[in-house]
Amino acid sequence: MTGEFPPAINIPPLRNPHGITVIFLHGRGFNAQKFHGSLLQTDICNHTFQEALPHARFVFPTAPLSRASKYRRILMHQWYDGTGDWEPEARGGMQPSIEHIHGLIRSEIEVAGNDSKRIVLAGFSQGAAMAFVSSLLWDGDPLGAVVGLCGFMPLASHLLSILDDDGFAPGADDVFEASQCADARTPHQKVLDELREEAELPGTQQISDFQFLSTPVFVGHGSADREVVVQHASQAGLLLQKLGLDVDFHIYEGLGHWYSASMLRDLVQFLATQLKVQPPLG
Repeated sequence: MTGEFPPAINIPPLRNPHGITVIFLHGRGFNAQKFHGSLLQTDICNHTFQEALPHARFVFPTAPLSRASKYRRILMHQWYDGTGDWEPEARGGMQPSIEHIHGLIRSEIEVAGNDSKRIVLAGFSQGAAMAFVSSLLWDGDPLGAVVGLCGFMPLASHLLSILDDDGFAPGADDVFEASQCADARTPHQKVLDELREEAELPGTQQISDFQFLSTPVFVGHGSADREVVVQHASQAGLLLQKLGLDVDFHIYEGLGHWYSASMLRDLVQFLATQLKVQPPLG
């Protein structure tokens, strides 16, 4: 039904013990059923993507059906009605999706023995945008990793201008430094407040600990992507870097708006390095 979140597709690990859980968000116009099969079965150097992560549990949620302003109000699965700030006329409705994704994260943390570092939040296209925003607004313990393929950051230009106006550059001595003014906000807090306002989420008091800073990020994008041009991925990566996150950024020459074997191979290597995942089936 319109506005409802269908049950997620859960794929158990190919091999025990259960290591990490990858929550993977599809792009606009897709659903979990259409998206998950081809992704998991993509051949990456004598192994499928799933076989390359044999101890991973995969969770594929589906976005609700809603009217897409960009496509003449056609009814389709989308996480919210819009893309980035280059299309300001089509934006809104993030709150239900972010709350749903946060609920999935909490549930999967329990499945993973209450270890948030075993959770990877990933997304493709608009799903990548939701992964970025949801991870920045996540108020629990830090996740293991965040992944954005062929994606973008909503409000990227605006958020970058906030950091630039503050003359902000992250550093160990000043990221969490308390302001001399009681009501002053750090650049981090300003960015989070803007995202919360965009997502229509309740505001929070000024905080002194931004746990998302310890979560590594993988960004992969095709140079020939016409749906989401590579500039938008670059802005997303730059914003996350300016916030102080460790971003592993890759551009794939000649690739359009889709993933590739080399992209997924790099992603597996990233997860192996960051989360010490066990080797593929042999």
